[in-house]
Amino acid sequence: MHQFFGQQRVSIYKITILLLLLIAPALNAEAKWWIFGKSDAGVSTRYIYINDLSYDELGEKITLYRESLPQGKIVIRGKGAAGKNRIGAVQISLDGKLSWQKAKVTSNGSFHYSFTPESGKSYELFVKVLDTTGKSNDVDASRKELLISDENVQDQVYAALDRLIKAYQDEDSFAFMRQVSDDFVSGTAILDSAIRQDFTAFDNIVLNYSLNNVTRANGGNLFVAISFSRMVTSSRSGETFSDQATTEFIFTLESGTPKIYSMKNPLIFGLSDAGEVATGTINSGDNEQVLTVDSSGIVEVKPLSEIQNDSSGATSISPSTQVITLASPSGSPFQGFILATGNLAVQATADIYLETNIIWSDTGAVPQSLGTTAIEGITSVPSTGYGGWPISVTVGETFALRLGNGNYALIQFTNFTDDGFANTTATIKYRYQADGSRNF
Repeated sequence: MHQFFGQQRVSIYKITILLLLLIAPALNAEAKWWIFGKSDAGVSTRYIYINDLSYDELGEKITLYRESLPQGKIVIRGKGAAGKNRIGAVQISLDGKLSWQKAKVTSNGSFHYSFTPESGKSYELFVKVLDTTGKSNDVDASRKELLISDENVQDQVYAALDRLIKAYQDEDSFAFMRQVSDDFVSGTAILDSAIRQDFTAFDNIVLNYSLNNVTRANGGNLFVAISFSRMVTSSRSGETFSDQATTEFIFTLESGTPKIYSMKNPLIFGLSDAGEVATGTINSGDNEQVLTVDSSGIVEVKPLSEIQNDSSGATSISPSTQVITLASPSGSPFQGFILATGNLAVQATADIYLETNIIWSDTGAVPQSLGTTAIEGITSVPSTGYGGWPISVTVGETFALRLGNGNYALIQFTNFTDDGFANTTATIKYRYQADGSRNF
């Protein structure tokens, strides 16, 4: 009898140990959400903004002016991407990774963090985005050095904007161009021509604006975000049109005076040649419907996504670089593009097409990542190393494409938006080589 109960105790002990071994992983998984699942893609940020200014464009060292901080705060917002996985957490460090603060994160990967900075203090900023497997973005690549200044540059920017708007409303192209840097990114001749075309298309121009933010980045350039409202009369039809939106300028300081260096869509000035003049797009809920002018001078109010494309689906930026915007609506077919003809297409016939936040091909094209090198700086593409689809949309990344027809192309993602309802758009620069050469 004693031996029987002894064997029974041993059996119960073995069963207990087995149950604990089975239960322990489940308890551990519940306690540590980051080990759930299996990651199949890297973690990245689709976009980040500091006080509505593009995080990537600002450079590593940023000076923020207290006078222009909204309610005295610095606001960091963005969106993470993790392939098929979810974003589980976003953390912000203001002291060089010594400590981390939690950002607010939504189910679609969008995040938001704000704090009130101290004047004269420097902050070493890092952004860590984690998916639900514990993988993160390249945290070191997110480093920014922030300095809060009490210097007054806001009055200089106000004065520069006032001069520009007065000259534009007076339809005085000479006075306007005196406020433009000789190094204007898109070329002063292009802007001058676009301004003159605006004056032909519009009568009774009325512009009002409010200054949202001024930030100084590497090299001393001033990044300026504004909101504006506008009313014009079409010279052709006599009809009055109005819109309101937010946009961004970069000013250079020349002898202490701010001069326009670049402008983004939606444009306040130079609408008649938006594809040539603008160097990017501000995607915001405020920018749903904006003023446009086509090549024949017809004035309309259209969705922002349409102003980047002409009737062929591509707008020239330079002799060799073009821009397209592809849409992925919450349903099929997804919008695609045929590189050889420069036409938008449905996905089944497209060299590239957008599906949510990834790009595919249905014509035998294969991609190869070239990193974040600007498309204009690439003179040739590799002969080997091309892989399969899909490729994730990462703003700034450039890909070489070997097409099914034997020719080569380059594409670079310059913008990506997601409205949270499965409707996405990607803005893409591209270059197409029609003779089969790998040289651009």
